[in-house]
Amino acid sequence: MNAQQDEMVALGQVASAISATAMEFAGTAVELFHYTYTPIQSEKELLERADVMDYLMDLAQHENDIVLVFANAISDRIEEFEDQMEMPTVPVAEKLKMLMKTRSVKQKDLKNIAPQSVISELLNGKRTVNLNQAKGFAGYFNLPVSYFVE
Repeated sequence: MNAQQDEMVALGQVASAISATAMEFAGTAVELFHYTYTPIQSEKELLERADVMDYLMDLAQHENDIVLVFANAISDRIEEFEDQMEMPTVPVAEKLKMLMKTRSVKQKDLKNIAPQSVISELLNGKRTVNLNQAKGFAGYFNLPVSYFVE
């Protein structure tokens, strides 16, 4: 036998071994392929696939482990589903309230951006943030200007 024939025999043996193992786990393999190749249809299914993906990642012994191929394929399905989801928009007033609360900022601390009465009106939704104020808030909170623009 030549080298090419030896290689063909070896490939045949590998394929036979894979086939025997696949037959033993056929139901599970079909389920795994479903998780990796079919689109996600609901948030419930999203959570289920995330659990399977996490489990597979925990099983990996090294960075070239075959289970990571399946985990990455599931990750791709999750990303596709999330790309189709519409994310709710949060009004600038709510963002500003949250930032002020989490960072313990008082209205008077923002006096260099706008008078306290204006800050109050912004927080109560009675006024919208203008570009200069958005720039001021962006600088103060170290966030992009777009965060404060509706």
